[in-house]
Amino acid sequence: MTVRAMLDPAILPAYATSAVRITRRALRGHRHHAGDARAIAMACVESAWAGDHFVASGGHFRQFWTRDLGFSAEPLVRLGFEDQVHRSLAWALDAWAPAGRVTTTIFPGRRPRDVYTLGVDSLPLLLHALRACGGDDLLARHRVWLEPEARRYARLVLDPLTGRVRTDRRFSSHRDTVVTNDNAYANAMVLTLDRVLRETGWFASPIPDDATERFLGAFWRDDHIVDRRAADEVSGDGTVFPFWLGVVPDERLATALAAARRAGLADPLPLRYVARRAARAEDRIQRLFVPDYQGTAIWSSLGAIYLQLLDRVDPAAVDGPLRGWTDLVERDGTVWEVVRDDGRPYIGRLGIFRADEAMLWSAILADLLERRAARLAAVRPAAVG
Repeated sequence: MTVRAMLDPAILPAYATSAVRITRRALRGHRHHAGDARAIAMACVESAWAGDHFVASGGHFRQFWTRDLGFSAEPLVRLGFEDQVHRSLAWALDAWAPAGRVTTTIFPGRRPRDVYTLGVDSLPLLLHALRACGGDDLLARHRVWLEPEARRYARLVLDPLTGRVRTDRRFSSHRDTVVTNDNAYANAMVLTLDRVLRETGWFASPIPDDATERFLGAFWRDDHIVDRRAADEVSGDGTVFPFWLGVVPDERLATALAAARRAGLADPLPLRYVARRAARAEDRIQRLFVPDYQGTAIWSSLGAIYLQLLDRVDPAAVDGPLRGWTDLVERDGTVWEVVRDDGRPYIGRLGIFRADEAMLWSAILADLLERRAARLAAVRPAAVG
């Protein structure tokens, strides 16, 4: 990240307002929502509604974040928020349309910016969310600039020699404080863009044929997905997102999740990005204030996705880790962004940054709890009158 990016007139005020909210919470405490874990998670989602679009949280990230809405879109729709997802995307597309560019974030005043560089997941997750909420009308309205934007994405992101994500530049990703380029998560985003366009027929995919085969050839090792081709390390985001977004077949899912558990990513709660911190991979400015923020700390977004995936292959195995998360949610009355091993929210160096609360992606946990409850009700014997 550059100092110039930090001082951007759209981004800088967001730091100030977030700092005020973080300080207020440090002094007064966070907002406790009432009820069981599902009710609390639903309340967190509702607190992230800004009246005409979803923001990332009901806490201090009060901006529109493309990736947060994108990977939460399907659970949000299943929970009854289809209209809000559609309205959020309409709001965002209207903000992007004048420049014809999809960004990671839209700041107050409808000012789109990339935090802190081109998001490898922004356009793919936007299109994924559009399909989830039946946004064909929005696609048709904005196709005139979305189609060339997809071609620009392919030109900037793909190495024409390998067909994978290029290695000569950094991209913003789910780990936006860590240097990202040709890793499993980034390449899964390329596959997501390709899959949505080929399956919807909205317009021609700019991704070369056989993208899935190239991905598996580069990142699948025996029974797991590696984060980078040159090493055997398993990462949380690299493991869950290819399956979550449906670009790798579920027949490989059980062994991939088992590999993540063996790597220590799911203990004591799921899920960490990595088992060992790699400080040199962290953005040089961010690591001064939020060291290991997107490393070995435990993320509720990854954890909820992991549990949803585990529920597909081994529902009984979900009980223990799900209880760990619901106990934490009910204890604190919120869904924390990221927690430490002791279940307390992450706090950065000098206490300047504190993990956010009431995340929009609480929808993923609420959706899991609702679906498991419905499944249990379906097999429960009928009451005898």
